[in-house]
Amino acid sequence: MPGMNMYNQQNMPVNGEIQNYVQRELTAQATAKAAECQSLLARKRTEGSTCFSLHTALELYAIERPRQCTLPVNDFYITIRDGTQRSTVKRVSYRTWNQPFLTYVFPNGLVCMHPLDTWIQYAQYLNLDEMVILGEAIIRRFRYSVDHFRNRLKNFTHVVGRVRCEQALPLIQVSDSVQETRARLTLLRFGLSVPQMHYGITDTNGIVRYVVDMAYPDNHVAIEYDGDHHRRFRNQYVRDQRKRRDLRAMGWTVIEVFADDLWNEPNQRDFAQHVANALNVPLTGRPQHQFRALTDSRIAINARKGEYQRRQQTARIHKSQ
Repeated sequence: MPGMNMYNQQNMPVNGEIQNYVQRELTAQATAKAAECQSLLARKRTEGSTCFSLHTALELYAIERPRQCTLPVNDFYITIRDGTQRSTVKRVSYRTWNQPFLTYVFPNGLVCMHPLDTWIQYAQYLNLDEMVILGEAIIRRFRYSVDHFRNRLKNFTHVVGRVRCEQALPLIQVSDSVQETRARLTLLRFGLSVPQMHYGITDTNGIVRYVVDMAYPDNHVAIEYDGDHHRRFRNQYVRDQRKRRDLRAMGWTVIEVFADDLWNEPNQRDFAQHVANALNVPLTGRPQHQFRALTDSRIAINARKGEYQRRQQTARIHKSQ
């Protein structure tokens, strides 16, 4: 792909050692996808670089794919700058994106859209929640800051989904898992204040005894996500149970949240109500003003068509006033 801007390996952030089974599984999937991509390139007759993107890029980067996405299902996704380059290979989706995207070249020679640009490209296919979740997943993998996303977005103009990107940025934090992010967004959507993430709870001597996923320290309410590891790793299960027993003995209310609690809106409402009861506050069912984008219809998943035209029309109205 002539004229494609690239990051080299030295510019690419590297994550720490993989420590849990979720990351190990993602890495195994990335290895398998890399082999599939190499096989595809061997069958492909198109000359020039092939930039893997979207779902394929996430798989190669060992990042979780979005749960809700309007992108058509295919085995491979390749982004091109114009519509002249195509292939007859089945199950390959070519996406034309005339934007100044950058790329990363893996040691095995595969070319992939840069993670930050991948996030921006996804804005036309994801709702706000999924954009926040994906942003935090990219941060976990590459240790970016929110400012990295914000500064990269400045290089894009007339990009579909820009409003969604801008609304997602203030909601992005550092999190340990996709489900942790979903739990936090659920609390905000139903009107609760933002919990403190990865809060350290101290004993009477001021020594940090435990770190919890989320907490409302003033109310001594801690929230812990119970993941699949409880069924796989007994030692982790025992440690978590002892931790929660000790926290309750220290006067903390510990609320456990499970995947089922986040699966649909009724379950999410029940979870939020449980937390509201522990905080002794009413559940309004509406986000607080600073989080109102979570229910803003302008950034709903079906509202992306004509987004740029609407923004331009609004700008013209303001300019004429």
